[in-house]
Amino acid sequence: MIQGGLSGVGRYVVELAARIAEMDTVDLHIAGLDADRKLFAAIDDASWVSIPEAAAGGLKNLIWHQRRLPSLLKAGGYDLLHIPSYRRILAFSPIAQLATIHDCAPFRLREKYGFLRGLFGRQVAPWMARRCAHVLTVSEFTKQDLVEFFKLPETGVDVVYNGLNHSVYRPRTIQETAAFCTKQGIERPFLLFISRLEHPGKNHVRLIEAYEDYRKKTGQEHLLVLGGAPWHGAEVIEARAASSPFAADIRMPGFIDEADLPLWYASAEGLVFPSLIEGFGLPVLEALACGCRVATSDRGSLPEVGSDAALYFDPENVHEISRTMTKLCTENALEREARLAKGRSHASRFDWGRAAMATCQSYLETARLTDK
Repeated sequence: MIQGGLSGVGRYVVELAARIAEMDTVDLHIAGLDADRKLFAAIDDASWVSIPEAAAGGLKNLIWHQRRLPSLLKAGGYDLLHIPSYRRILAFSPIAQLATIHDCAPFRLREKYGFLRGLFGRQVAPWMARRCAHVLTVSEFTKQDLVEFFKLPETGVDVVYNGLNHSVYRPRTIQETAAFCTKQGIERPFLLFISRLEHPGKNHVRLIEAYEDYRKKTGQEHLLVLGGAPWHGAEVIEARAASSPFAADIRMPGFIDEADLPLWYASAEGLVFPSLIEGFGLPVLEALACGCRVATSDRGSLPEVGSDAALYFDPENVHEISRTMTKLCTENALEREARLAKGRSHASRFDWGRAAMATCQSYLETARLTDK
């Protein structure tokens, strides 16, 4: 599930593992593909469990978890298994199993998945989650979804918010952002959306339509940057952008490496995040921490994550998205500085170190209860 550290789940695993490995709370072992070994510098070789390259693919990887992992757990004398995504929960684990479930998208956004993945998410995953000794999730919103859709008891779900690496996600100087924009060929102020190019869940098409409305009504010439790797439905997004009367001003730089991500945020006029469903929504926090103002969807966990530091809109209302973009871009200097200060203050509350401590506390509590 690490996927080279590029996915949300991958980021979650890498960040938590680095901090748990520095603590004396648990003896942490990581199972992963050897191609991802470099992401876990804090994990020594004796604590690395190799998943065969032949089991890298989706179905083969799922089969490896269900058929091979249980015997490794018994042979290794492990006390607790932490699965970071509902797609790999073991149907029959020989030891106590704790899982992190990041969202309930198959219930909230049925058109996001094909028939088989949707069926797995709505029918199989809840049954498997109920076989876990305990479940973690990343927002109160998703916890309530797990209670409603997965039929989990509230007492069986802990909320542990994702964190931020504040040494990476921080404001940058005017000189740094100017040099970065020159390097990227960005010659005008721009609005930014960071997300994989996924249709319809991430809502790119409505964002493009709102951008067109914003340009026509205000006469402003902001660029729109859609940063992210192609995913399911990317061709729909690419075709809509190409057909836009402002196609030349819609930039798609592809996957953005984490080394560049803070500079994209810090250089932008604002982040516009119109996703239809998010279990957490890390880009909202990352942008706030980098001194980037945020306008985001009012769906899912996003109002919880952005709090009063962000502006909100109905993601299915193109004109409301456009009006919120206008509000963001027309704030005066005092309003802008107040919003930036509020955003930085809010983002400072989220930290991977705190998340790691809370996760370890759930490990210990789960192990204690299952030992009884």
